[in-house]
Amino acid sequence: MISVPSTRDRAIAVGGGVELFTIKGLKAGPTFLFHDQAPFHDVLQAVTDELARAQGFFRDSPVVLFFGDRLLQKEEWWKLKELLLGEGLLLRYAVATSPVSRELLYKEGLPVRDSLVASVVEQKTAPAAAQKNTDTSYLRRGLRGGQKEICEGDVIVMGDVNQGAEILAGGDVVVVGTLRGMVHAGYPDNKDAVVVALNLTPLQLRIGPMIARADDDQNNRRVSRPEIARVKDDHIMIEPYQGKL
Repeated sequence: MISVPSTRDRAIAVGGGVELFTIKGLKAGPTFLFHDQAPFHDVLQAVTDELARAQGFFRDSPVVLFFGDRLLQKEEWWKLKELLLGEGLLLRYAVATSPVSRELLYKEGLPVRDSLVASVVEQKTAPAAAQKNTDTSYLRRGLRGGQKEICEGDVIVMGDVNQGAEILAGGDVVVVGTLRGMVHAGYPDNKDAVVVALNLTPLQLRIGPMIARADDDQNNRRVSRPEIARVKDDHIMIEPYQGKL
């Protein structure tokens, strides 16, 4: 069975109804989008809080940094760089429209582009309701230990998700196989997301802000039936899958 510890009911860093920091699983890889008008110290705190909440999920992941129109100062970049590298992130390239920021980042040794593809920019500026689960990642393979899959929508895996593998999805996660790794569905705060697997024995399971971890005897479970995990009464519950969500 899975036990549920206390949860951290907190949205991804939001100030005044505006998202200060957003992580999207795009084709280019995990993309960190920083609000380009908010005070930088607020953005930096939002990044600190969210990476702490991710508990090392993005470690060793090549990430894209999106600064938009922000006029980035050298001291600000040093603080952000120290934070990201301290979390074990690999900086792939930055996107900045400001010539001042572009020159600074280039001199600091980070590849710089002036824009993302149009579809990515549209996703950043579109209303939240229109963004929900706009993308589905379909994998015709399983995930080995050490592999990560990040998607802003749903994730479907045709195979096993082995121990040491990780999935982060903005929507549902469906595993046509055995799920032994770590999964965060409904990232960051969508409690309506579900996780379905033919054999559901994850090391750690998250849905929105809720967290569940395996008991010591979790690996000894021998359940050979599809199961679904969902949030009920602020707890993650696992039930037999009856063919509908």
